[in-house]
Amino acid sequence: MQATTSMRSSVSKLKKRLSDLRIQVETFDAEIEKIETKFDNVLTQAEIYKAKLERELGREVRRLQKELEAAKKAAPEVSSEQLISSQEIKIASTISIFNSLLYAIAGTEDDFRLACEAFIFPVVYQRLMDGEDDAYFLTEVPASASLVVARGKEYMQWVRDTYSTHLTYPETWEEAIPQIRDWWANDALPLLYGARDDQWDIDVPFSLTEILLWHNSPIDRPLNFSSIFDAYEIYRKHRDTVYYTSGLNLFEQQQSA
Repeated sequence: MQATTSMRSSVSKLKKRLSDLRIQVETFDAEIEKIETKFDNVLTQAEIYKAKLERELGREVRRLQKELEAAKKAAPEVSSEQLISSQEIKIASTISIFNSLLYAIAGTEDDFRLACEAFIFPVVYQRLMDGEDDAYFLTEVPASASLVVARGKEYMQWVRDTYSTHLTYPETWEEAIPQIRDWWANDALPLLYGARDDQWDIDVPFSLTEILLWHNSPIDRPLNFSSIFDAYEIYRKHRDTVYYTSGLNLFEQQQSA
């Protein structure tokens, strides 16, 4: 009798525990459903936000594309030919200015002009053609040009007083060219460009043989001095144009006054 009562009590307890467990499972299922509902809501909100963001960004991208297309239509097209022409104009202006300066300084005294060109050709003209440093372009006559001419004339007179022969005599050239090089590197070029290039300290002028070949044998210039020859071809092509745009017309009028 006691065994039967004990068994019934155990069964009752098990039923109660099973009932409690069932209730817990149902409660857990309900919580899971709530979490799933919340997750679905969050996912839905995320998708809505994503769609809204894509729509707004898409609208902004289309707006910017339209602005870009309008800007392209409004901007003038620059062809490669125009870019080349612009570069040539800069080269022509620079050479025109140096030619005018040399003529104002040396006049018809070709030996002094050749000595100056022996340094200017590799230092300035060659760099113009290489196109690696825009700082060497002179599109307008510098304000210091008249001062350079005045000092150049004084320097040329010093050269004449110092050397009894023309500079194209080999012995005279050997003595004079380093000093003429220094005058350009330390005085004339810094005045013209408003700054000094340390490369001028190691730049080497043309030799006497080279500069005489340039002067005396124009037919050999394309072969032996291709870059300098091309520079002068560009200069001749645009000479009339840059004469006015660079202000050379006014500068030469001042020099002749």
